[in-house]
Amino acid sequence: MKIYIAYTGGTIGMAPSDHGLIPDAAFALELTKRLEALPELEHEFVVNSYETLIDSSNATPKDWAMIARDIESKWQEYDAFIVLHGTDTMAYTAAALTNMFMSCTKPIIVTGSQVPLYQARSDAMNNVLGAISACEEKIKGVFLFFAGLLIEGDRARKTHTGDWQAFSSPNLPEYGVLGIDWKWRDSRFSNMLKKPPMKMRIPDMAEDAVTILPVFPGVQAEHWQGLLNENVKGAVLLSYGAGNAPDKNADLLSLLKTATDRGVVVVNVSQCGAGNVVAGAYAAGSALVAAGVTSGRDMTYEAAFAKLHFFIGLGFSSREIRGIFDR
Repeated sequence: MKIYIAYTGGTIGMAPSDHGLIPDAAFALELTKRLEALPELEHEFVVNSYETLIDSSNATPKDWAMIARDIESKWQEYDAFIVLHGTDTMAYTAAALTNMFMSCTKPIIVTGSQVPLYQARSDAMNNVLGAISACEEKIKGVFLFFAGLLIEGDRARKTHTGDWQAFSSPNLPEYGVLGIDWKWRDSRFSNMLKKPPMKMRIPDMAEDAVTILPVFPGVQAEHWQGLLNENVKGAVLLSYGAGNAPDKNADLLSLLKTATDRGVVVVNVSQCGAGNVVAGAYAAGSALVAAGVTSGRDMTYEAAFAKLHFFIGLGFSSREIRGIFDR
């Protein structure tokens, strides 16, 4: 198996300096040496360190597209792809790649580490080797692997800053769990079932096209006014509970209605982190429906954010995008 490993940036490939951790110029060579020293890995590895590394805190939708185009350019040459990425926005990138490689016919695994490779007590090699093991299982699709959990790319979110297990899948069981052996959510046969044809679509995405609207006690229209500027075409509304927001604030609801009337797709996602948005279950949620807000159901806000960017980038109309979320 030929496996392409792209080091895009992040903690996994950093080394100490007088100014704190910085990207290690020798990381690609060091990881290659470690992999080649393991005789049981009978694969051909190419580890490519990006010329301009991405601090994931600075990552933008343009970086998602750059990573996707890198994979696209090597699609015929390799059997599997591993993307090494910083943990802060790893879930966003995994969700974006899921959209750009729909019904993916090869494994694309996004991973990284909490502690750099150079440190003795690092989780880096465990995560890289776990991602390789997932590739060996010939799974198809985009996934995030971390600390033994293989999570579908648009289902992952970072939930811990100081634990080896930094990611979870709040609304769907993990696709696979790696202990001594793999334990799969579904039978291996289900992964081989015929799926819709793969769609590889990598749109240009404007960095200011999508915003996030937080709901909090005392939120006012003025708080969101700048966020819903004329450049914005999509917004993720972080609501309370099952999809609620203040229904007595006429200015806030009017602002949302004005935005949706001009074509902004506003997707309602619960800030609880787990559970479903149930549109109209409460009066406070019904007011959002009346304002033209679309339910994100059980999506993570990272997945909703990436999905909006993707379809807006493809040039879909607001009506078409709302229909996609409503399916």
